[in-house]
Amino acid sequence: MEHVVWVLGSGTQSQAGRRTMRTKSAASGRTHNGYLSSRESTSSGGWKLLRTLVVAAAFLILFAGFSFMRSFADEPVSSVPSAGETVVIVDTGDTLWSIAAEVKAGGMDTREAVYSIMERNGYHSASLSSGDRLIIPVEVLGEPGE
Repeated sequence: MEHVVWVLGSGTQSQAGRRTMRTKSAASGRTHNGYLSSRESTSSGGWKLLRTLVVAAAFLILFAGFSFMRSFADEPVSSVPSAGETVVIVDTGDTLWSIAAEVKAGGMDTREAVYSIMERNGYHSASLSSGDRLIIPVEVLGEPGE
């Protein structure tokens, strides 16, 4: 059985840029020093290049996956009103509650109207900013003629 030990050269002129391989035979206990053949040093360089390329490819695939996840995971609700829906532009001092109370159908609870407006516009909180466009869904407005 042989044990392989890698030893870097001492930096002298004769060994500059060469790697040496020291093998020790288990049976004889003797150590053999020798230079790597060009084939052995090239194949180790090829493996390093392959490993680097595989790591780079894995990183690119992972980065692309996170990029798509970020852009499509939280797609906003459609900002184009459908037929029968109304758009209200928020003014200074308006609250979601006051807008819902103003535009809701006669028999509808204001809490249900607020929830429907928030859900339609993709809001997770009731805070509004001046100039926001709110789409009022048809179920909040009620049937025409009510």
